[in-house]
Amino acid sequence: MESLRHSLRRGREIGALGVVVHTGSATGGRPREEAFAQVREHMLPLLDELTHDDDPFLLLESTAGQGSSLCSRTWDFGPYFEALDAHPKLGICLDTCHIFAAGHDLAAPGGTKQTLDLLVDTVGPGRLKLIHANDSKEGLGAHKDRHANIGAGHIGEDAFRELFSHPETAGVPLVIETPGGKEGHAADVARLKELREIH
Repeated sequence: MESLRHSLRRGREIGALGVVVHTGSATGGRPREEAFAQVREHMLPLLDELTHDDDPFLLLESTAGQGSSLCSRTWDFGPYFEALDAHPKLGICLDTCHIFAAGHDLAAPGGTKQTLDLLVDTVGPGRLKLIHANDSKEGLGAHKDRHANIGAGHIGEDAFRELFSHPETAGVPLVIETPGGKEGHAADVARLKELREIH
């Protein structure tokens, strides 16, 4: 919690719009209810410290669904938001590889729209603040976090084109975490820009 508090403070100092945190797991065989009680006890005070207009959002990023993860599917954000009283400084970082690996079929026609609609139904509009745009080396529901270059994995380009057409993504920044270093990143950024223009 001290590390996260430090990151939020540093985020404000450097003008960051958000600080991303992974949502954690219910470890040691403990019930999820106990884990969410800990989330509330420790994270809600941090959110309540975000009182400045220029404070960053705390952005929850779901996992690929490994182990006893608290949050991997879109509807898993619901209990998280409930535990944190749907705090106004709480937002979502959606990783396309993670959500696909967790079982949301972004590659199916209309799959990306359906996933984003489910997210909005769960947490409300305007909560999506950042997208980690990554294709997936592994198949749907594999529960493995293996990023691939845009269009070179199991998600495919059509899903990213569909991503840009959804009203919830308007003005939301994208970050890529794909292989290939600077050259690979430059190619992925160019590909995403093309897909955005032809959606």
